Amino acid sequence: MKFFHCLRKNERSREKANQSQPLGDLMMIKKVLFFTLSNFGDVILTLPVLDTLRQEYPQALITVMVGPRAAGVFSNNPYVNNLIIYDKHAPLREKMRLFFKLKDEDFDLVVDLRNTLYGALLPARFRTSPFLHMPSHIRHMKERNLYRLIKALRYKQPCKEVKEKSIYITSEDQDYINTLLREKGINPQKKIIIVSPATGGKTRRWPRENFIQLCQSLAGDYPVILIGRQQDKDLTGFIKAKTSNRVFDFAGLTNLAQLTSLLKRVSLVVVCDTGILQLTSYLDIPIVGLFGPSDEHRYGPWSDRFRIVTASVTCRPCRRPDCRFHTNECMKKISINQVLDSIDELLKS
Repeated sequence: MKFFHCLRKNERSREKANQSQPLGDLMMIKKVLFFTLSNFGDVILTLPVLDTLRQEYPQALITVMVGPRAAGVFSNNPYVNNLIIYDKHAPLREKMRLFFKLKDEDFDLVVDLRNTLYGALLPARFRTSPFLHMPSHIRHMKERNLYRLIKALRYKQPCKEVKEKSIYITSEDQDYINTLLREKGINPQKKIIIVSPATGGKTRRWPRENFIQLCQSLAGDYPVILIGRQQDKDLTGFIKAKTSNRVFDFAGLTNLAQLTSLLKRVSLVVVCDTGILQLTSYLDIPIVGLFGPSDEHRYGPWSDRFRIVTASVTCRPCRRPDCRFHTNECMKKISINQVLDSIDELLKS
């Protein structure tokens, strides 16, 4: 505890010193360390922070540290000057070597959204604080991440709205999606609905039989594209086999940039609480989000247009990885008509 007390004292001293510096010093930010999270969805929730940094300091060189599972968000990305894949299971010697390497970089701003010792101990004129008090009205993780940046930069007002996204799409990625749609006989000029049935946890997943009925109902009016990773093929293949030829299985056929290109061409996405929901929100695409144990106020959609569908179950949101009643009723009781009505509302609005 003594160590952390010292950190708190040092953090207060730095904040007091920063308040005495002229705001013009902020324009001197030339090198930024952006330490993001590990899970794909959590990383997407931090991208508005990176967007803001790129807009506010276009001259700055940005180093990104990210866990292996989400490294694809930044790989081959020209908006990132240096990419470090951080392994939290690496030996202490390697972590210390990395620390001193980063120390030599002499960063002006350290944005550490993981709250690590790197962020607390690396020298920098401006930094996010691991001890920042978060106002109770700021609930969504996207807003909480931005609030930490605003406080680090001592902005008195929110940063300007950012239009340019930090996920890089090449012309080859766009051509690949054009070819894929053409080969499947899907007209990109008409309304397309994407359904993402897979989730990282079973308690957040809607029953596959419901997805089958949903896709069958939608396919009469729209082409429906199922998406997922290669390991989701069993689920998407099962749904596809039980539905019409107007339902297409794209699981495992796209990388992140290609999937982003595909998402930007569709009219609406139906998804549970997954990284795909966060990616769709980030791209500002209409969403129908199905929520059971997850807290929609913290992890729900943040597109301009969305609908959240839940069941009337008193124990939700419990935010547990398993159902304590072993029923998963909070997802099972979401009706197909609820989802269809939400889709209809969004498409007509």
